[in-house]
Amino acid sequence: MKKILLIATVYRVGERIYSTLPELSKEFSVDVLKTAQMGNKIKWYGDNDLRLIFDNKYKNYIQNLYYKPPDLNKYDLILMDDDRPRHGNKEIYDKVNVPVIGQHHGNIKFRSDVAKHTSWDYISVFGQKEKDIYIKNKGSQFGKKILLGGIPSNDLLNEYERTDKHILVIVNFLGNRGAPFKKFDKDTFTKMGLVELQKKFNKKVIIKIKSREAFANPHLDFEYLDKILPGNLDYEVLMDVEDDNKLICDSFFVISAPSTLAFKSIQKGIPTVLLEGYGFTASFYDYNGLIKLNTQKLFDELQRQFDVGRDDKFINYTIEGGLKFNSSEKYINNVRRLLS
Repeated sequence: MKKILLIATVYRVGERIYSTLPELSKEFSVDVLKTAQMGNKIKWYGDNDLRLIFDNKYKNYIQNLYYKPPDLNKYDLILMDDDRPRHGNKEIYDKVNVPVIGQHHGNIKFRSDVAKHTSWDYISVFGQKEKDIYIKNKGSQFGKKILLGGIPSNDLLNEYERTDKHILVIVNFLGNRGAPFKKFDKDTFTKMGLVELQKKFNKKVIIKIKSREAFANPHLDFEYLDKILPGNLDYEVLMDVEDDNKLICDSFFVISAPSTLAFKSIQKGIPTVLLEGYGFTASFYDYNGLIKLNTQKLFDELQRQFDVGRDDKFINYTIEGGLKFNSSEKYINNVRRLLS
């Protein structure tokens, strides 16, 4: 069997491709190098150590697990869970003579310097939309380095039925931190009209916040939200969630920053309103549910989506395999081609 090394650095980035491990292990011998935020040298910075979730899910599909780089010469292909030359990825890339596939970091702006990459030979992107933009900016030759891999972990959405249990709010940066975007502060939550939405639909509100290495005091985020949210709102705050797909599928509708996580609810056909300015627009530039925050606009957009249903055109152009939940097949086929 040909040998693959997966380099796992950041869970919420790598989560998108980790789910391919069971299928990859059927055809290839797969080792994993856990480093950076996935390594064992730091205390987990959130409220639920997702490194343990990774181990529980995938330990049976991994031949060898490393915390320091092994002999790199024994591998036929290296997969990286990020596309940025950090966390030692560049140093590893400089030492190997086999193909290296980087994974597009997420819904971030299309970097003009992407052609100056230093840590991969090929980059797996979400879909044709990204590839078209890169080719437009960098030319057709650069397009040969781009692989359409979709978002494999989103395939698992197809295993769950929608339950409509709660209203989900996906946060980027809270108002108690410095941020490069608009913050989810008291004014933002007021303009969402969550109390009114809760009264209308009789649904609990779930607020999903990120754990961040740079802000390794999760209790401060929970305390901040308890301080600013309306006292008559029935809500729960979640940070590190074991199964994001189930969280999404239990949602009646979603209000979110422009976030990679929001692709899940869009694929599942759950009404999803994105708040402009609260994150990178990037692949959401043509999404009809991207609005400037205004209470009435938000209510109107939710109603529009309840009326028209899933946006298949957006999904088809944005996420390879997104309509049929077969991104994993697309991703693994790319690996097969490079190893054939």
